[in-house]
Amino acid sequence: MLIDFHTHVFPDKLAAHAMDLLSKPIHIRPCTDGTLADTERLMKEEGVTQFVALNIAASPRTERHVNDFAIFLNRTHIAFGSVHPDSENALSELDRLKENGIKGIKFHNEYQQFFVDDEKAFPLYEKIEKLGLIAVFHGGYDPAYPLPYKASPERSAHICAAFPKAKFIFAHLGGLKTEKDTLTYLKNTSAYIDTAFIANAFDAATATKIIREFGAERVLFGSDCPWETPAATIRFIESLPLTKEEKELIYYKNAISLLNLNT
Repeated sequence: MLIDFHTHVFPDKLAAHAMDLLSKPIHIRPCTDGTLADTERLMKEEGVTQFVALNIAASPRTERHVNDFAIFLNRTHIAFGSVHPDSENALSELDRLKENGIKGIKFHNEYQQFFVDDEKAFPLYEKIEKLGLIAVFHGGYDPAYPLPYKASPERSAHICAAFPKAKFIFAHLGGLKTEKDTLTYLKNTSAYIDTAFIANAFDAATATKIIREFGAERVLFGSDCPWETPAATIRFIESLPLTKEEKELIYYKNAISLLNLNT
């Protein structure tokens, strides 16, 4: 069994534009055309049992439309919605998402242009914690945005301390280009991390060290499709000196527990 906890899907009418807009600044050729159908094709071909589609409200204006799409996707798949801290409707959107069976929220602090520990977002985190939702954050570097990182491990640790019962996931093994800080600040929190894009961004020794120090029970398989394929991520994980038990936790057992799935 394999659950990909970190994928991105776009409405058919917007997918081509989104792929062009997002891929040019980062100089990465996407592995799908961004549509649900093509994502389903790739996931099936590469042995993914279920995948989580992470949606991002890049601005307050797009928040409701993004969440309408998430609710649509969630009828047949697992989709996360998104809220923006500058939206006057963000708290009510969290209620709407919960009522429609959405299990989590995606934040991308670079796209959304706020620091992860900015207190204007605290009411959102408080409500996410209260509703029992999961929150996934892009961690660390994004090639399309300048320094400083808006979701650095140090800043991310602040919200873990402020909301100790919240289910927070920091993508890319806690943060791209932040390996030392990830172990310094995030390791001893309750945060989860995922494996999105690690085949491109990490060497085997560093990835192994982070996974082992966090504990495999806090690591979720994610590819970051369409920016990386599940197969490439699997090949990288299989190259690491992890036990069968550790790999099973990463590939699907942690996701089943966190998402409360019936299998």
